Amino acid sequence: MAHLETDQNLSPEEKNFFDLISHGENFMKIQIYRNARECYEAALKMNVNNELAGAKLADCNAKIKSESKIIIAIVAVLAVVAIALLIIY
Repeated sequence: MAHLETDQNLSPEEKNFFDLISHGENFMKIQIYRNARECYEAALKMNVNNELAGAKLADCNAKIKSESKIIIAIVAVLAVVAIALLIIY
């Protein structure tokens, strides 16, 4: 995205759009998917039919879904451990 951000021919709206995409990518790199999703959704509001923003949002949503499944599995394991501890003591 860096080459697009430095392009002097971009309108303020286009620059803002690409800044949102860039921020979303940065959040994705550090695995803060919900913030990334907010950036991609904001970019899509600015440019509804943009395939780049749509694809990045879809990827982000897939990561959030996967993350949610992992959290559910961990909570289930912790619940079993807690019950076992209650039975033992």
